[in-house]
Amino acid sequence: MAASFDNLALEIKICIILYLPNPLPLAKCSRAWHTLVNSPTTKSKWLISMHGKVHALFHAVRIGEPFISADVVECLLAQNAHLSRYFTQKLVLGFGKYDSKLANAKKELDSGEELIQIKNRCPWASNLFLDVFTRILEEAHRRYDGNDIPIRGNDMESFYYLSAGSFKMSQAQKVLETNMDEIKTLIKRYKFAPLPPRPKVRSHISKNLVFESCEDSFTDGYENLRNLTVITRAILVCPELLNIWKENGYYEIVEDTNDIAIRGSLLALYPSTPSDDWVKPDLDQVVTKLSDLQSCGYKVTDDLLGDVMILLEQKLDDIGDVLVNAFAVVCHRTKQDTLSICLRELLNPARDIKLYHSLEFVINAIDDPEEEILAAFEEYGIENPIEVDLDSISEVYTIHKYSPIVYEYMLAKFGADSRVSRYLMNEITAARIRKAKLCAFNSSLALSSVRIDCLWAELDYIFNVYCKGNVPWKPQLLPLLRTCPSERVIECLFSEGYLPELFGFQANDQLPRSVSNQKFHITPFTQTIPRKCGEVHNEKTEWMNAILHCNQNNNITIVFRNQLDNFLQRLHTFTEEI
Repeated sequence: MAASFDNLALEIKICIILYLPNPLPLAKCSRAWHTLVNSPTTKSKWLISMHGKVHALFHAVRIGEPFISADVVECLLAQNAHLSRYFTQKLVLGFGKYDSKLANAKKELDSGEELIQIKNRCPWASNLFLDVFTRILEEAHRRYDGNDIPIRGNDMESFYYLSAGSFKMSQAQKVLETNMDEIKTLIKRYKFAPLPPRPKVRSHISKNLVFESCEDSFTDGYENLRNLTVITRAILVCPELLNIWKENGYYEIVEDTNDIAIRGSLLALYPSTPSDDWVKPDLDQVVTKLSDLQSCGYKVTDDLLGDVMILLEQKLDDIGDVLVNAFAVVCHRTKQDTLSICLRELLNPARDIKLYHSLEFVINAIDDPEEEILAAFEEYGIENPIEVDLDSISEVYTIHKYSPIVYEYMLAKFGADSRVSRYLMNEITAARIRKAKLCAFNSSLALSSVRIDCLWAELDYIFNVYCKGNVPWKPQLLPLLRTCPSERVIECLFSEGYLPELFGFQANDQLPRSVSNQKFHITPFTQTIPRKCGEVHNEKTEWMNAILHCNQNNNITIVFRNQLDNFLQRLHTFTEEI
């Protein structure tokens, strides 16, 4: 098989490489594949295939050593990869390393916080070899004004002023038209284009990273949101700029500015602080605006639907129906299909939900929301696996999938006995047990990371909320729970939580079956309906079978054994009293 793979024609081999997001595993197939994958010509073709000619050189520098070399740069230039004056300006700012001796000297005098920030914010091109940096700089000098090139200039700032970035939208068009010749020179002569947008990292898990979001492209080189907004604003004022950039080879301009263009246009329709003469747009106006953007190549993506629901969530009670209907029209979908997509996007674990209003609007508008929510949970794999050996436990299994507001809202909206709350209870409890096991296995782990410590504090809070809300536990958790070293977690099941109430050890009003709705201005989806006697009997039987089976297993922790014995003793006493 390997031999036949090696015998493929060179053109076919290269085509295979160009389609792979990461060709490195292919280089391990044989010496011939290793040589081909790592050749400068193949690397340059792969960069252009993956990122386009405008961004190819940026990504070569971003990937860094040993990927980039002077030969790779030569091949990129030979294949007409863009080298803009703006890229050169940013490269010069990002090249070079900090003086470690000076940093250590500061550490002795200061608290060390500045040093930590310096080490975490190394410039994006700091590790570039000198010959690579020199070759790029020489080529830029040759192409752009020789020794007079404004290497300490900033073409992005120049574009900001030329495109009337400091003016109101109503005044910008006239100024932009006046400066159009200079803008065309900037784009055509000096190849001006923004650097690539930073990949989206939106999970609640990332919010505790110290440098998760940069205000400029100093750290990772990517263009920041502020500068991309400048570009997008100019395009919305003068769509002709799209064609100018495309004629100059920047075909990714629409993709790079897509989300900002859609969001910006909707914010213009629904400003956060409307003027006195503002009139709420009707359905036709919103559809026209979105259709105009589509005619320019912009797309209303599923991901963007979720973004807009969050962006305008405080106004959804007033404008939500018009927005959803407009999205349905331009995307050629039914209203219910559009709402389903909105809900699925809002429940994507990669999204950081800070408020509940967007969920409340969509859930109230959608048919059979509980089924839709459970389908989304299944699609995203929210529920944690029950059986995971200690040796295979990783941090990912000890962290909740959503931000705390989502868990609290779902419990308040659907109630403790709902399938939604039960599903989330299973996920939370499995994560909480694994957290206890991982901490016992490595007690210094939480202290080693502020991020982990914050996330685990959130997990403890959510677990306590669901336990106090008395959301039912699943018997399937017992095999995992019996190995739990945390007495607090086990108490929540056996001593003061779900099982005592299920078997009648304590009154229902001691542990309310749902959290207070005072935190949420919502109408619960359904009122708490007492379970039928048959359902309660079946649940008791299922739990007793699981407990008796677990009691015969010797692979349990001491704290679990003690809690289990106490529970069985209480059950025996209670049964005799009856």
